[in-house]
Amino acid sequence: MQDELLEAKKKAMSLLKYMDRTEWQLRDKLAAKGFSEEAVEGAVDYVKSFHYLDDYRYAVHFVELHYEQRSRQRMRQDLYQRHVPEEYIDLALESICENDDIALQEALRKITKGETEYSYEEKQKIAGKLYRKGFRLGDIKRVLDM
Repeated sequence: MQDELLEAKKKAMSLLKYMDRTEWQLRDKLAAKGFSEEAVEGAVDYVKSFHYLDDYRYAVHFVELHYEQRSRQRMRQDLYQRHVPEEYIDLALESICENDDIALQEALRKITKGETEYSYEEKQKIAGKLYRKGFRLGDIKRVLDM
């Protein structure tokens, strides 16, 4: 048991060496490597004691990295899929993204390639693309003056 725990701790440290992970991701990786549940729990507790594993920090870094390219809803969904607790997602999004305007403007610029005049049909297509990216319809209409 002690040998397995030591190996699990080493593997956990190795997995966190180059890439930040959520607690769920680390548990999943360790379990996939064949470690027992007790060894996984011990390894997770060990890395958490040194603050190498922190889901809130992960959420904040994720939002900082992606807030210009993704909508709040998309980031929320991505973090939820990584099993980050809901309260950490909310706190990270509130602290980093006051609104989606920066990401929305950037997405609009990429879709339209800098054009500023659109027909009604073009606006509909652009709005559909932005909506599918996860932006709120009210924000899209405001930006497109619909």
